[in-house]
Amino acid sequence: MRYEFVEQLRRSRALSSLAVLAITFSLVLSAGAAQARVDAGATRATTLSGDAVAKVTGGGTVLAKPTYITTVASFGINARRPFGFTGGDFAQGRVNYDRHKNVAGRHVNAPVVYMSAGPAPQPPNQTGGDALIVADCTGSSGPAECPSGVNSAIVYVSDVADSGAGQDTFNIYFCTDLPALPNVFVPGGPIQGFDCQGPEGDKLRSGNIQVRTDAAVVGEMAGTAAGSGAYTSTPNVNGVELSGGTFGIGIRTSGPGDVEANLNGVSPLIGLFQQLTVSGWINTATVNGGTMSFSGTASLDMGDGAPPLTGLALTGSMTATGVTLTVGSWSFGTLPLADGFIKIE
Repeated sequence: MRYEFVEQLRRSRALSSLAVLAITFSLVLSAGAAQARVDAGATRATTLSGDAVAKVTGGGTVLAKPTYITTVASFGINARRPFGFTGGDFAQGRVNYDRHKNVAGRHVNAPVVYMSAGPAPQPPNQTGGDALIVADCTGSSGPAECPSGVNSAIVYVSDVADSGAGQDTFNIYFCTDLPALPNVFVPGGPIQGFDCQGPEGDKLRSGNIQVRTDAAVVGEMAGTAAGSGAYTSTPNVNGVELSGGTFGIGIRTSGPGDVEANLNGVSPLIGLFQQLTVSGWINTATVNGGTMSFSGTASLDMGDGAPPLTGLALTGSMTATGVTLTVGSWSFGTLPLADGFIKIE
């Protein structure tokens, strides 16, 4: 059982493993970042605590560097404290990661068991802060898929701006150690006392991450996805005929979430390739059977050099087999899952 496994791990760890993790680092933001929550050149000191009440969602893409400098990877994350949480580092959720390169060990799909966080809410959306999330790859906490020999995946996220892209951070470590929170952690560096490869990832190239001071809600459900696929039809969005793409999703039925999609297409008018990027802020989500439906607002970058279209209505749904999106007046149809994972739980 999961809780037997968790308790066994906790007894095997020194008491110091429950200590507060301190991180101090500098974030330098562009003065033109319209939605940034942190002043340009500001220095932020964040304390990550295993006792902090927090909820983390996110979906987007990063470059899988330094190993794969030009390879894009999609991620979807969900992490929260258990209902009735009063302290300790327990957490629930899921980490999905899909490196879009035909190499072994490109997937992570694993349940979250621990988290430390340092939320620093900022208006207007009361998000912001950092979190360290530990996912169990051993299968002891539920079905998981990770690279061979990896027993845990440790994810560091930093929520800096509502716009996400170019500002928020997603890093993932692949560790042979059993799931545990590190005592000392420095963003971007090796994890002291752990045998890990990484970090892999960087500032977001698209999408968004939210760290919130929200408590768990009874009965809430989560949708987490990272993957890719090819359309069986040819949706036409503002003159661009779409062939397929990638997606990263992190949504909860009790609160905001994030949807991101990079969709490939061709403009018949000029015969050139275009990549459309959808970044969505989810306000509501419901689950009926095996379908999670959601709605919110989105930006749409047509990939033609023009400024993104913003404030568009977003509706959609996802099942275990694909993702359906409508942005503004454009229907993107259903993108079937060909690689990666979609999990509703």
